[in-house]
Amino acid sequence: MTNGQSPFSIPVPRAASAAQNQRIQSLIQQALTFQTRGQLHEAEQILRQVLALDATEPDALQLLGLIAKRHGDLDQAEQLLRRSLAVNSRQPHVNYNLGNLLKDTGRPSQALPFYEKAILHKSDYVEAYSNRAECLVALAGQEPANARPLLEAALPLYRRALQLQPDYVAARVGIAEAYLQLDEPERAEEALRAGLTRLPNDFYLNNSLGTALRRQQRFEDAAPYLRRAAERAPDRWQIWLNLGNTLLALGQLDEAITCLKKVVVLDPGNYAAQAALNQALWETGQHAQLLNSYEWAKERKPNDPDLLEMAAEAYILFGRHDEAGANIAAAAALRPESPSLPRLRATLLLAQERVPEALEVALDGLKTAPDDPRLLYRTAEAALRLNRPADALDAARRLGTLVPDSQFAVAFEATAYRLMGQQDPRGLYDYDRFIHAVDLGAPAGYADLGAFHADLMAALDLQHVARHEPIEQTLRNGTQTRENLFTRAGAAPAILALRENVLAAARRYIAGLPEDGTHPFLRRKGQELHWAGSWSARLRSQGYHTNHIHPEGWISGCYYVDMPDAVADAEGKQGWITFGAFAQGNGATLPWERAIQPRPGLLVLFPSYMWHGTIPFHGGQTRTTVAFDIGGRG
Repeated sequence: MTNGQSPFSIPVPRAASAAQNQRIQSLIQQALTFQTRGQLHEAEQILRQVLALDATEPDALQLLGLIAKRHGDLDQAEQLLRRSLAVNSRQPHVNYNLGNLLKDTGRPSQALPFYEKAILHKSDYVEAYSNRAECLVALAGQEPANARPLLEAALPLYRRALQLQPDYVAARVGIAEAYLQLDEPERAEEALRAGLTRLPNDFYLNNSLGTALRRQQRFEDAAPYLRRAAERAPDRWQIWLNLGNTLLALGQLDEAITCLKKVVVLDPGNYAAQAALNQALWETGQHAQLLNSYEWAKERKPNDPDLLEMAAEAYILFGRHDEAGANIAAAAALRPESPSLPRLRATLLLAQERVPEALEVALDGLKTAPDDPRLLYRTAEAALRLNRPADALDAARRLGTLVPDSQFAVAFEATAYRLMGQQDPRGLYDYDRFIHAVDLGAPAGYADLGAFHADLMAALDLQHVARHEPIEQTLRNGTQTRENLFTRAGAAPAILALRENVLAAARRYIAGLPEDGTHPFLRRKGQELHWAGSWSARLRSQGYHTNHIHPEGWISGCYYVDMPDAVADAEGKQGWITFGAFAQGNGATLPWERAIQPRPGLLVLFPSYMWHGTIPFHGGQTRTTVAFDIGGRG
């Protein structure tokens, strides 16, 4: 159109005469026939004829609105549907369609009244009940403080839809999702299994049950349902992603890689699949295939800035800096104002040891996005490495204000004070008060620690299936288990016994901490505890952990299971855990301030924001630990 008007613009209203009604109805039926066949252009032309006769004809307005939606003209579609309702507000299907448009464009609260009107004028409107409930579930995700009442309000709507239509799959899946968010996984499973009793081959129900089981870390139980779903709907990438992640958790890495490749074929720009695929290729030693999936995807989506930014992030992670830079440049040419570009550029420059440039880029990015936590993180990191602690302290404080429980904000603050040569006024790195080392005895049922560790090592051996360490983790020259070791269903008795011993020790540690509502560590005392993560790390000769913190935890810890003889080296402190060292690249460094010699049965607890790492050891033995993060929910 040369005049700037939408192709769906409507003529000025003109009332239709009684003699025209029959003609109008005949035209609408013709338009419906064409629309059903997918011949949208023909349907549109006929509807224009109707509106030329009567510009207030509600059926023509709403049908043209649906065609506009199909063409992606959502604003025009919304206007047309609203105009149809302005003529006749008692149209249940138009209220429903407008509700769908609002829901699908991320406006669930605005959609709710239209679903309510649809139900008011059509009391057996199954889809409207279900979609109204879906909006309430979406709002629960947006409003955590009101999540429970919103979810509880959704459940009777889903149940009403199932009363009207017992095989309405979307409602049954919705009930399950609501129960999962209410932390009632047993009821979610019950709802899905009831649906599978009626529709055993429905791919949606199989996928949903597999997903629900996977979210409970019941990976062995989940896999058969996800396999069945994939057989029934091999063109759905979501199912292959769920199955791939489940197989990764089960240690079936090669089959998982096959599933993740299928996701990439079906959805080349899928971030989760691309990341998981290349990390699995790395861990299994298939390094010749690394990052090929990004190049394949770019051939199919050559002008997709999201894909280019995603690829750049991956190339940085795997140390291929020139290619990362080329992807960033290509993304910037397509979308120069992307908010992700300053972060990506700063991250790449830091990886290249071009730290002054990285700081300049991060600071420049903060001018337009002053509340971007990732840019504040990069700013603080670069400032510390350049020995500019005042700038780092400012960024750390701003980060802590934006993200109150940010462990990085506290770590950067404490490090800045050390570089200034000043005592930390809040005592953040008070090692004597906050680091707690205690020997745990053998759990009940074991004759001694040796017998317990033999069982524990056998259980851990089954999960150390990779050949290489995770590329995104701090471990070097070793392997690490996947998923949450302490909470996965079917965990070995020895792992569960260790979990209970560690939890009891952590509670004693917490009880001994002083009360201080202003301290970033102590103020979380009294919160409900949960396992934010737990895993086993196994180092080989020359293995170590780089200096790092645990951003997802509140209290972190490490339990020592099997130690090499080299840890007896009191002078070189091979394999010892250290605290306080800050050394990233070629910038400013700080030495460690506290070191602890590991031994089998020793548990070390400390704040998650404390920099810690390990000193490499040498020899033909391995070093096996169980590490974890404990979180606190207020």
